[in-house]
Amino acid sequence: MKIILKIAKNEFRYLFYSPIAWFLLIVFLVQCAIFYTDPVFAVANQQEIMIKNDPAFRGFSGSLTTGIFLNSEIFAGVIRNLYLFIPLLTMGLISRETSNGTAGLLYSSPVGLRRIVMGKYLGIMMYNLLLVLIAGMFMVTGFFNIENADYGLLLSAILGFYLLVCTYSAIGLFMSSLTTYQIVSAISSFAAIFILSRIGTLWQ
Repeated sequence: MKIILKIAKNEFRYLFYSPIAWFLLIVFLVQCAIFYTDPVFAVANQQEIMIKNDPAFRGFSGSLTTGIFLNSEIFAGVIRNLYLFIPLLTMGLISRETSNGTAGLLYSSPVGLRRIVMGKYLGIMMYNLLLVLIAGMFMVTGFFNIENADYGLLLSAILGFYLLVCTYSAIGLFMSSLTTYQIVSAISSFAAIFILSRIGTLWQ
């Protein structure tokens, strides 16, 4: 287990040696901010108008937590655009070792292939926690903006989001092991995740 954790730590550190990981975090933060502020602004405007026109207005009948986080873009939009982020993160997990010439040294070490793969996957899972942290920031903000927010709904949604990102990362890791070219791995991962994210809407 210690070897897997060392490989994961090195992989997590290596991700931030390139500007791609930093850039994706910034883009993801901006995207979440846009997806969160738009529905909140619309609900606040509607509430203000209702209060002015009807002094007896006591709030909306539906769940604001569901309306802002699930029915709008904050989770649906982010999940819909995941295929733009994950391939860029996973394209070099395995193929980078081959292109740099370190694959032979890595495979000839006393570390088993299974531990190498698990370590690299654990490293990308650690990075995915940063994406969850960014989405969690807007969840915490929603706790202050929404009276009596549904905590269980949001916690289950963020757990499902993390598991989905890790699933897509596993697909990207697999695609990275099939080719020595990172761009081919990225395109393959992009195509696979895009098809899986859209297949539920076919023939409906």
